[in-house]
Amino acid sequence: MFVIALGLVVVDLVTWVQLDIAAIFSLPLVLIAPSRSPRLLWFLAASLTVATFVVYVIQIPPGMFLLGETFFVNRVLDVADLLLIAVLLHIRMNSAEARETQARLIKEQNEKLDAAKASRRLVEVQETERRDLAIQLHDLVGQKLTALNISLNIVKMESAASIDAQVNTRLDDSLKLVEETIESMRNVMMELRPAVLDDYGLSAALRWYVEQFGKRTGIPTTVVEQGSRRRLSCAAEETLFRIAQEALANAAKYARAGHVTVTLHTAPGVSRLTIADDGCGFDPSVRHPPARGHGWGLMIMRERAAAIGAAFVVDSAPGRGTRVIVTLGDDASSTSIPGLPASDRQPIA
Repeated sequence: MFVIALGLVVVDLVTWVQLDIAAIFSLPLVLIAPSRSPRLLWFLAASLTVATFVVYVIQIPPGMFLLGETFFVNRVLDVADLLLIAVLLHIRMNSAEARETQARLIKEQNEKLDAAKASRRLVEVQETERRDLAIQLHDLVGQKLTALNISLNIVKMESAASIDAQVNTRLDDSLKLVEETIESMRNVMMELRPAVLDDYGLSAALRWYVEQFGKRTGIPTTVVEQGSRRRLSCAAEETLFRIAQEALANAAKYARAGHVTVTLHTAPGVSRLTIADDGCGFDPSVRHPPARGHGWGLMIMRERAAAIGAAFVVDSAPGRGTRVIVTLGDDASSTSIPGLPASDRQPIA
């Protein structure tokens, strides 16, 4: 481009032909327009402006320069035209860049929206599968185990006088094993889909799960409820409950916590779930890719929160414990539970 301009200047100089500088020099400016480089545009405009007056100085004999001389005035007008073309091209470059930036932002937002919809759908499918599996365990396995337990008790009562001590011991062991199996299966069903979540809502489900968590891990855990107690949407309650499960599991496995507090805060327009422990903590800014057996918890919680449009924050530092905070704007499906008084800070478990 610069070579083209330089060649035109040389032709103008050699032939002493008063060419239209704006028409000649606008060609290189137009050629650089697709590159959309304002710096290159103005460098070329400045170079051509200087070249225009250099050619004029070379062509005018010494002592013949006059401000009103037609040849000089034409050169000034040509440079003005040249700069006007550069300004228009600069505006065009900025406009094109702004349109591309806007289109890229719209595309990114659409991709995020599609990803959120896919995540939400995945969560719904997972919860449906959990619910179906819990129902099947109850109907197919639970009922048969209950029937087996009843049958063994009948056999024991009817044969109590005729069976020897060894058989009676075996029978007692079998009954105990059946009862333990029923209890284990009930726990699995509650993990898959706690009925208390459907029947009584998130706060009741958190109280139940925290109680089980404390018995299982030995970590003292407290549930605190703030604000008015009310039901959220089904998807929101499911998601917040699953995030609480995952955060408590992380506290037990990695944090070496001495105490965990689960806080559910509900206020007009917003609900917030916080799981805070006093464990070893970590640096959230240092992210490692998930590997086998670890590293998936935070990613899963973040994706679950994103699926319902909630904000997900991890506040932690080495030696200062960890807080997992999920903030959700209430939707139209949130409903108040009548008859339950509000409390600013009420320990409930």
